Amino acid sequence: MTPAQVPLTSILECLQGVIPSPFATCAADGMPNITYMSTVQYVDVDRVALSRQFFRKTAANLEENPAGQVLVVDPATIEQYLLDLRYLHTETEGPVFEALENHLEALAAQTGTGQVARLRGVDIHRVVSCVRLRDGLEVVRDRGLAPDALRALDEFVRHMSAPDAEHDLVGLALRALDDVFGFARTVFLVPAGDKLHVVAARGYGGAPTTSDFNVGDGLIGVAAQRRQVVCVPHLARSQVMASAVHDRAAVPREGARPIALPTTERVYSVGAVPLVANGVLTGLVYLESDKQGAFGPRNERLLRIIGHHLAATLSMPAPVAANDPRAIEITYYRADDSVFADGDYVIKGAPGRILWKLLREHVAEGRMQFTNRELRLDEDLELPPGNDNLDSRLVALRRRLQGGSSGIGLERVGRGRLALQLDRPLALTEVPTSGPMRREQAWP
Repeated sequence: MTPAQVPLTSILECLQGVIPSPFATCAADGMPNITYMSTVQYVDVDRVALSRQFFRKTAANLEENPAGQVLVVDPATIEQYLLDLRYLHTETEGPVFEALENHLEALAAQTGTGQVARLRGVDIHRVVSCVRLRDGLEVVRDRGLAPDALRALDEFVRHMSAPDAEHDLVGLALRALDDVFGFARTVFLVPAGDKLHVVAARGYGGAPTTSDFNVGDGLIGVAAQRRQVVCVPHLARSQVMASAVHDRAAVPREGARPIALPTTERVYSVGAVPLVANGVLTGLVYLESDKQGAFGPRNERLLRIIGHHLAATLSMPAPVAANDPRAIEITYYRADDSVFADGDYVIKGAPGRILWKLLREHVAEGRMQFTNRELRLDEDLELPPGNDNLDSRLVALRRRLQGGSSGIGLERVGRGRLALQLDRPLALTEVPTSGPMRREQAWP
């Protein structure tokens, strides 16, 4: 009896490298070779991607004979599926390569084996056949019913637009993730320079055990650096696999160290969702679960949508009335480019024009981060040519804000990047002038 074909979409739990997959190829002279793949990743309904890391013989065989077979295993039910493959090509860039590289790099960074797990390429294969082995095998299925993702997203958006949302958007977001999707243990982090700071958490019975992470360091840091969702459905098994790969490569462990996660409790599945608005990383949501497979290929797209919505929502400035006592009253006088905060003088001249631009764009677009390049190219600022002219004015502006009590700060958060820091919302007023007070030449 010929086994029935199984669609790839029904075996996503078998993919993305939880249990190593034996992969068989054959040379032109008929000599077989079997090696174990760290990752078999879903591409589309009839293609998969296999990571190419150490396997020279496999690569040579595929060039001579494109046929291959790989065995994948469902980690929850131990069901086995045999995939007949035909090698198409190797990619060293593009979305498939980047997705697999993100996953491997995050796991390698988490376990301290970064250089060993470096991805050299992904082999794209067409799935000629996908069958379940031992079709009469009885297995326990305890996946539960998948929620209606569209309905859940609708409810999540409704939560985030509640009337009291503007008072604690972050806390509301973490509660909504728990109430709607059942993500009970969550941490919210914000970037500051090359660090990520924990600002809120839910489900820990107190603060997480770790408060700071380096961008690019560990699973959380890699997700922030690459601005891509990273999920590890079976953390313990993946860590064992990464350690085995490290040992196989015979690389000394000096300097290798695992990265602490936000909790010391037992964690079986984790996810990191960066929040990116207008191309700028504004935050990151870390999720963890004591259930195997809670975060994986089936809900990565859902997490991406959640991340995009949160980034857009959290970056929107709260509406502030001109007479709202919570607001910092900012007044800008065009006559001499002077800026006042709550009636107190802050700065004038070119630094005043720069500050007014930053505050105005924050209120209009919700922006918190800016680049030196965009300031240098903004003709409305009327800056003289030369990098030193802008840099000196930014130094003067930062020092003035640091030494005052306006509730406004400006910090460097990377090479050529600046970030606003605001204690309260803003209410802006511009006082124009048409008289002779303003200089024809705006350079101070």
